[in-house]
Amino acid sequence: MSQSAQKNTAGRILDRIEWIGNKIPEPAILFALFAGAVIAIAAIGNALGWEVQPVQPTVTLVEKMEGGKPVLHADGTPVMIPKLGHDGRPEIHLVDRGDPIRPRTLLTSEGIYWMLSSMIRNFTHLPALGLIFVSILGIGAAEKFGLFGAAMRWLSMIAPKSLLTPIIILVGANSSIASDAGYIILPPLAAALYAAMGRSPIAGMAAAFSGVAGGFCAGFSLNASDTFMAGQAQQAAHIIDPEREVVATANWYFKAASVFVLMFAGWLVTDKLVEPRLLKEGHARPTDAEGATIANMELKPEERKGLAVALIVMVCVIGGFMAMIFTPGAPLYGQGQQTLSSGQVLFSGPIDAAKSRELLRLVEPPGPRWAHAIVPMMLLIFLLPGIAYGWIVGTMRSQKDLVDALNHGVKSVVPVLTIAFFLGQFVEYFKYTHLDKMLAYAGGQLLVNADLPIPILIVAFVLLVILGDFAMSGLMSKFAVMAPIFVPMFMFVGISPELMMASYRIGDSVVNVITPLNSYALIVLAVLQKYRPGAGLGTQIALMFPYSVVYFVVWTGFLLLWYFAGFNLGPGGPLHYSPPH
Repeated sequence: MSQSAQKNTAGRILDRIEWIGNKIPEPAILFALFAGAVIAIAAIGNALGWEVQPVQPTVTLVEKMEGGKPVLHADGTPVMIPKLGHDGRPEIHLVDRGDPIRPRTLLTSEGIYWMLSSMIRNFTHLPALGLIFVSILGIGAAEKFGLFGAAMRWLSMIAPKSLLTPIIILVGANSSIASDAGYIILPPLAAALYAAMGRSPIAGMAAAFSGVAGGFCAGFSLNASDTFMAGQAQQAAHIIDPEREVVATANWYFKAASVFVLMFAGWLVTDKLVEPRLLKEGHARPTDAEGATIANMELKPEERKGLAVALIVMVCVIGGFMAMIFTPGAPLYGQGQQTLSSGQVLFSGPIDAAKSRELLRLVEPPGPRWAHAIVPMMLLIFLLPGIAYGWIVGTMRSQKDLVDALNHGVKSVVPVLTIAFFLGQFVEYFKYTHLDKMLAYAGGQLLVNADLPIPILIVAFVLLVILGDFAMSGLMSKFAVMAPIFVPMFMFVGISPELMMASYRIGDSVVNVITPLNSYALIVLAVLQKYRPGAGLGTQIALMFPYSVVYFVVWTGFLLLWYFAGFNLGPGGPLHYSPPH
């Protein structure tokens, strides 16, 4: 096949992918359709008599032996300990629990009444709703006052030519904390920096895009997606273990370490593969005019002063929280139980729970006090430095400026609120019909019986998320669909919700640079066309494809190494799930 024929074939494939992607409904409509599908499937299953036997993952216990004899308690009964498998972890077996579960149809008088009467509650009680709203107040204000944009420019400007690529990728991988700012600011800035240094501006743009999009789920800081994923994962985990808690910091260590892994991988791809290829094709040599915009990127004296003051304020805020966490008797030290203003705690359970209190469970279970306060901590860690920066540079001079900045963050989550309304209906319909439990128990038993090694399951799940990225854009939308299914399934085979979240992060990120469904790809395409007139989406995908492949291999391999090393993924982020003995 000739080179032109190969290009035409590749173009047709990319055109087909784009066409299919454009036919997929918007997330809000998609979740409305999912809710309708749940209603239909539950009605069909109820009519056909479907049922699934619930099972309980249970640790296998054996007698403790010493010198070939069992160790006994004082009453003469043997001491039982968990039986360890070949991997050194306790073995889990499944025990039947309760009666078979059958679908509960919504197409009855009571079901329709429930759908109408619970519609508002289904939305307002969505676990991630409050988490996203509160955390975005501080992040949005800091972005509005210009703190994030100035920090990115400063970090990029101080980079030596030889270290420009890794610093650009490092900044990009941490830019998700600034919402959309990374996509808007960093690719054109990186292109201008590379041009000013006599390097390929297209290579600079590619490196920046790979960090911002390909490393979207990495980063040193927590952001709104961490709180959303933790809320969704916890809700899904409760299908199997009603007391299981998932915290927003569960992947923090892995996220932070991943920044360096992606930085070195992207550095290698850019400097050894992408830029030499561009130079060979003759599309990469900058002109003097192309580097002229770099002067507009330099920080003004007041911006430098503002960054210094903001850094001091941030260090003070974080230091204050650290003191409250590690000082005995301080507000965030040790374990705590969230309560209402009356001192009471919230329970949930069946309607007849008064007769069966053992069925009640705490809505907000006890845990580390700092974990209960992580979202307000995020609010202050970004809000106060943002205010300090805004005051120094003059972007905040009145209370109206502050309120406008807070509103800026809220405006950015308005589309999420629309999605959340329909997502809430879908999630609660899924629970009401019992389809969530039926799918979890059936799928979990299949995974247990298949007895596949956990590393294989991790890689398979990453690939599944990658495929999903070509069908549905948005980290939150896909995770909301996958979490209720895969979190409980994986718990059956000993994979923790936190490890499932880490696997999801990889699959969701690595193809952001090539999927036609990434709405910010058009911004990057505009930068590409500035330096290479006539370039199209296919040109951009071909440019970014090496990053996608290398990031998948390296990042997935890094997760597997992390798994074999046995390190926690973050504070409150174990690798394995073991049911209570």
